[in-house]
Amino acid sequence: MDADVLICGLGPVGQLLALLLADLGVRTIAVDEAREPHPLPRAAVVDDEVLRIFQAVGLDQRILADAQVQQTVSFVTARGRAIPALRPVHGDLGQPPLVSIHQPSMERTMVAALQEREAAQLRWGQRLEVLDRRAEGVTAWVRPVEGGRATRLDARYLVGCDGGRSAVRGRLQVPFGGSTFVQRWLVLDALVDRPIARVPHPCFVGDPARPIVTLPMSPGRHRWEWMLHPGEDAAAFLDRDRIDALLAPWIGDEQVEVERAVAYTFHARTADRWRAGRVLLAGDAAHVMPPFVGQGFSSGARDAANLAWKLDAVLHGAPDGLLDSYEAERRPHVTSMQRLAVRWGGLVQTTAPRTAWIRDAALALLDRSGAREWISEQAKPLPTYRAGAFARTPDRLPLRRRVGSLFPQPDRLDDRLGRGWAVVASTPEAASGWRAAGLHVVELPHERDWTLLRPDRYVFACEDRPQALRALRATVGSGLRTGRPAMAVAA
Repeated sequence: MDADVLICGLGPVGQLLALLLADLGVRTIAVDEAREPHPLPRAAVVDDEVLRIFQAVGLDQRILADAQVQQTVSFVTARGRAIPALRPVHGDLGQPPLVSIHQPSMERTMVAALQEREAAQLRWGQRLEVLDRRAEGVTAWVRPVEGGRATRLDARYLVGCDGGRSAVRGRLQVPFGGSTFVQRWLVLDALVDRPIARVPHPCFVGDPARPIVTLPMSPGRHRWEWMLHPGEDAAAFLDRDRIDALLAPWIGDEQVEVERAVAYTFHARTADRWRAGRVLLAGDAAHVMPPFVGQGFSSGARDAANLAWKLDAVLHGAPDGLLDSYEAERRPHVTSMQRLAVRWGGLVQTTAPRTAWIRDAALALLDRSGAREWISEQAKPLPTYRAGAFARTPDRLPLRRRVGSLFPQPDRLDDRLGRGWAVVASTPEAASGWRAAGLHVVELPHERDWTLLRPDRYVFACEDRPQALRALRATVGSGLRTGRPAMAVAA
C-alpha cells in the first residue's frame, strides 16, 4: 500500500484531516488539482470547537495570531438600530467562541505544519481520474493537471474532501440533493488600513431594500456582502463604480482596497450517504450550507476530528463498523446547523417592509424584556450527539445528556489528555482503577467520579466502569490508542 489513507482535496478540511491523521502516525497522501492553497479568502469565521481541534495539532496559537476575536454580533433593524444578537464572550471549551480568520493565512499555517510531518505527503497539481474500490483497499489513478502519465495510488481508505463539486462523490454516483435554500449574494473582501469605525464587530443588516452582512475579518481585512434580488444582473454589481457606491455609506477616513468581488450562490445540500465501503466524504463534499451562522468550514473541521481517530482505530484493529458511526453522529448535527443557517438567513433576507417591521418589533421586545441578553449568551450550547459510538445511547433530551456531549476544557486540559482515549477522574480511587485498566488518566475535580473520553473529547461513558470497559472493547478492540502504542484493555 502506498498509504493508509488517501485524501482527495487539499482545502482546509483536507489539510486538517491530514494533520490529525499524521499526528496519529497514519501514513497519509493528500492530492489536489491546485498547485497551491487558494490565495483568496472564503471562510470568514471559526468557533471554539474548531480552535480546540487546532489545539490538538498544536496550531491554535498560530491560527489566532492571524485572526481577530469577536465579542459581539449585532442585528441592525430596518431603521438602523443595532441590537446585539450574540455575545460570544465566554465558553466552556477553553478557546474564544467566535474568531474572524483570513483563510489563506490559516491554510498556509496548516500546509507548513504538514510539510513537517513525516507521515504526510502532499501532491499538488494532481487530478483524480479513476477510482476503484475493493474489499481490501482503494486504488486511485491521478494525472498531472497539465497532462502526462497517470500514477496509481493504493490505500486502505480514501476520503473525499474535494468540495461541493466533489469528483470523489461523482465517481461514487452519490446524489447531492436536498437543496432547501438558493440565494445570490455579492461578496466583497477588502484590505483596510485600520478597522472600519462604523463596523466594530460583525453586523447583519436587515434592510428590506437590500439586506447586508458586514464584518471585520483578520487584522487589516474587512468583508461586505449584499443580497442580489431575483432578476438582477450580477455582473453589473462587479463594476467598480457600483462597488464604490455600495461601499460609500460604510467608509469614513479609512483606506479600502478591494481584494476580491464575486457573486456567490448559497446552497444547503447534503450527500445521500457519506460512506461507500472504504471511501468516505467530508466537508463540502458531504454537505454545504449557507454562511449565515459561520458553520461552513467549522462543520467540515468537525467531520475531520470525528473521522480521524476512527480511521486510526480501524487501521489498528477496531471493527470496521466503527466508521459507520461517523455519519450517524455528524449528519444530524450538520442538518441542524443547515436549518439554523436557513432560518437565520430568512430573518436577515426579509424584503417585505411589513414583515421586516414585525421582525424588528419582535427583536426590540426581546431586547427590552431582557430575554435577548440571555439568548445571545446561550445561543451556542455545548455540542452533543444523540447517537453513535458511545457506551450507551445518549439521553433523548440534550440538556440531560452527559454521554454524547463534548467535554469542557478548563486550563487547556486537552494538552494533558494527549491524543488518545483518556479518563478524567476526580477521586484517587477512580484514577487508580482506570490506570489499572490501561487508560491514561488526568485527575481533575468535576461533577462525577470519572468520565471516559474519546479521542475527540466526547464523553463515551461516565458510570458503571465494568460496563464501560466492555463497551470500549467492543467499540475499538485492539484499536485503542491512549497516547501510547495501542494496547489491550484489562477486564
